[in-house]
Amino acid sequence: MSRTSDDPRALRSRAAALAAATDLLVEGGPEKVTHAAVAERAGVGRATVYRHWPDLQSLLLDALAAGVRPLLTVENGPVRDELVRVLQQQADWLNQPASASVIATVIERAERDEGVRRLREEMFGRADQDLGRALAAAVARGELRPGAEEHPQVLVSRILGPLLFQRFMLGTRLDENMVADAVDTALAPWQPGT
Repeated sequence: MSRTSDDPRALRSRAAALAAATDLLVEGGPEKVTHAAVAERAGVGRATVYRHWPDLQSLLLDALAAGVRPLLTVENGPVRDELVRVLQQQADWLNQPASASVIATVIERAERDEGVRRLREEMFGRADQDLGRALAAAVARGELRPGAEEHPQVLVSRILGPLLFQRFMLGTRLDENMVADAVDTALAPWQPGT
């Protein structure tokens, strides 16, 4: 009987192997993600892991992709409230041990690996585009001064930079006050009347 991509057994073994690869990435970094280690952790045969991921690079990419979350996808509400809401969700993820391994691996490997570079773009690349749209709407509503919509990348770096530094360089667990402070500081130059 041939197995297809819809075969429930194949889907279960793939999911188990991917979860194992992600756990290994978090526990020991990318060098711990091997076909043998994933097979042992997932309780599947090594041939099963090779069938799903013929090479180690594709296995690592899928493990990384499982942990990737796009940053700053805001909706059309008041821009400050939307940023605080979305960034609090990000902070909750950043506070988990998995986030440090995923982000560190993506940053390090993106310099020389096209697949990982695409993952980095999924995490960070769309943030300024989505924020630019939200900033333009906030300007139209009078929440921010005109011109703010032209600087989404600056605002992204002014918001995320301090949060990422506090979390990963200082080891601080991010809380609601830190998130709100980062948003307020970044938006301050664009508030009406300033």
